[in-house]
Amino acid sequence: FVDPLLFAGYRVVAFDQPAHGESDGTKTNLLEIAPAMDLIAQQEGSFHAIIAHSFGTLITSYALVNQSFPPPARLVYFGAFNRLMDSLSRFQVLAQLPDEIIEGLRGMIYQNFGQDVLESITNEFLTPQINIPSLMFHDAADNVTPVEDSRAIARVWKNAQLIETEGLGH
Repeated sequence: FVDPLLFAGYRVVAFDQPAHGESDGTKTNLLEIAPAMDLIAQQEGSFHAIIAHSFGTLITSYALVNQSFPPPARLVYFGAFNRLMDSLSRFQVLAQLPDEIIEGLRGMIYQNFGQDVLESITNEFLTPQINIPSLMFHDAADNVTPVEDSRAIARVWKNAQLIETEGLGH
C-alpha cells in the first residue's frame, strides 16, 4: 500500500516499534511505544494520516488520547486489536499454557505497571475520545485478531466506518 501513497505525492514514514523488526531491544510495551509517536511527529512533522495494524491500532489510539502530537486528519486501522485481556486469553490457548502461568503473567503486569492495563486500556474505551474520520478494515477469517474486535470498536466509535474483507487474513 506504500507505492500508491508515494505516487499520490505523500511521504510515508514507517517505524519499527522498540524490540520489533530492526529495532534494538528484546522487550517493550504499549506505555513505552506510545511516546514514540510524539518523537516521530517532532522529527518528521505532523501526520496527514496514520495507518496502523493489529496491536499498533491500540498503541495509536492510546497515543492519540494521551500524547501531545497534533492529530492527523485521518486514521486507517487494519485488523484492529481491542483488549489486552483478550490477547492474554488467546495467547494461553495458542501456547497451550496452564492457568497458573497466565495468572502469574497477569500478576507481573499488575506489579510492573501499577495499574490494571489489561482491563483499562482498550480500543472500545479510547476510540470514542478520538474525533478523527477513520476507516477500519478487518478480514472475517482473521485467525490472529478476531473480526469481533473491530466490530466491538465500530459499535462505539461514531467516527469510524468498518469494512469487512474476505480472504486477506491478518
